[in-house]
Amino acid sequence: MFGRYRSLMHPPGVPRLVVSVLIGRIPIGIFSLAIVLLVRQETHSFAQAGAASAAWALGAGVVAPLQGRLVDRFGQPAVLIPSTLLNASAVAAIVVGARAGAPTWVLALFAWLGGAALPPLGACMRSIWADAFSDDASARSTAYTFESMIAELFYIVGPAITTGLIAIGSASAALLLAIGLSAAGTLAFATAARSRAWRSDDSAPRSRAGALAAPGMRTLMLAIVPTGIAFGALEVAMPAFAVAQGHPAGLAGIFLSAMAVGSLLGGLWYGARAWSGPIVTRFIGLQALFMVGLLPLLVADSIWSMAVLMTIAGLALAPSAAAGYLIVDHVAPAGTVTEATTWVMTANIAGGALGAALGGLLAQHTSVHAALILACVGPFFGTLVTLARRRTLEAAPAPAQLTS
Repeated sequence: MFGRYRSLMHPPGVPRLVVSVLIGRIPIGIFSLAIVLLVRQETHSFAQAGAASAAWALGAGVVAPLQGRLVDRFGQPAVLIPSTLLNASAVAAIVVGARAGAPTWVLALFAWLGGAALPPLGACMRSIWADAFSDDASARSTAYTFESMIAELFYIVGPAITTGLIAIGSASAALLLAIGLSAAGTLAFATAARSRAWRSDDSAPRSRAGALAAPGMRTLMLAIVPTGIAFGALEVAMPAFAVAQGHPAGLAGIFLSAMAVGSLLGGLWYGARAWSGPIVTRFIGLQALFMVGLLPLLVADSIWSMAVLMTIAGLALAPSAAAGYLIVDHVAPAGTVTEATTWVMTANIAGGALGAALGGLLAQHTSVHAALILACVGPFFGTLVTLARRRTLEAAPAPAQLTS
C-alpha cells in the first residue's frame, strides 16, 4: 500500500526537500493561533487579537500569488530566503510590540507583513513534484495527495505544540519556536541543489494576468471559493455547537482536528492507488462527495457524534485537493506553475474569510444549524461551477494526459 509513497523519494535531492518542508511548514499551525493568544494575553482584548489574526490571513492571501509569480520569474531561493527573513522579523516585532503595549494598528501592520512574507514552501514543493514527475501523472497525483496530507498534519500538530508551550511557557515562546522552525526549514530548502536548479518554463510569452489568463484557472478559483466558505463556516459553527451542547467553546478544536484526521485517512487511501479515467470527472466526484459528507453534521446531537461525523466529512478533502492540483498542472499557462498553486491557496483563504463572516452572523442571530447549512451549501455551488465550466478544465495544453 505504501510503495507509491516510498517511490516519491526516488528522485535525487527530493528527500532533503521533503524533510525541509516538514520542518519549515510546522509553524503554519502555530503562527495564527499563537498570535491571537499573545495579543489577547498582552492587551486583554479579543478585538485586537482578532484584528491581528485577520491582518495575518489577509497578508498571506493577497501577497501569495505575487510571491508565486516572482518564484516563477526569478527562481525559488531568490524569493524564499528574503521572505523567511522578513517573516521572522515581522513576527518578532509582533512579540515585542504586544509586550510593549503597541496600538492595534501597529500589531496589525506587523501581522500583515508576517503573513505576506510567509515563505511559499508548499507551492515550491509542488513545483518540484511537477518537475520530478513531469511524465508520470499518476505519481504526481500521489505526490499532491502526500502534500495535502502533510498540510492537514500541520494543522493538528501546530495547535498542539502551541498549547503545550503556552502551558509550560508562553505564547511568545511558541512564536519564537515557530520563527526558528520556519527559517531553518526554508533555508535548508532554498539552499538544496534541486531547489537552486529548478526553473519555470519561460519559453512561452507571459501575460499580465499571469496564471489567471487561463480560463481553466479562473474556473478553479470560482469553484474553490465557495468550497472554502465551508471551512470558514465550520470554524465558527464548531465553537457555537460546543457551547450549545453545554461545553466550552475551546472544545471546537477537537472537531476541527477530527476533520483533519479524516482528511489524512482519505488521502492515505487515495494516494496509494493508481487511478484511471478523466481527472476532471474525478475532481467533480470528490467535490460532490465532500458536500454529501457534510450533510450528516446537521443531525449531530452530541459532542461525540459531531467528532465522528466531522471525521467522515473530512475523508474527501485531501483527495479533492490532490485532484485539483493535478488539474492546475494542465490548465495553468506555461511558466506560471508556482503562481497558479498560490492562487488556489488565495481562493481558499478568501472563501474561508467569507464563510467565517457569514457563519458568525448566522450562528449569532439565527442558529448553529444555519451556519452548518451554509457549510453544506458552499461545496454545492462549487460543484455546480465546476460542472458548468467543465470544458475550460478539459481544454488543457495536453488533453491526452488528463487521465491518471
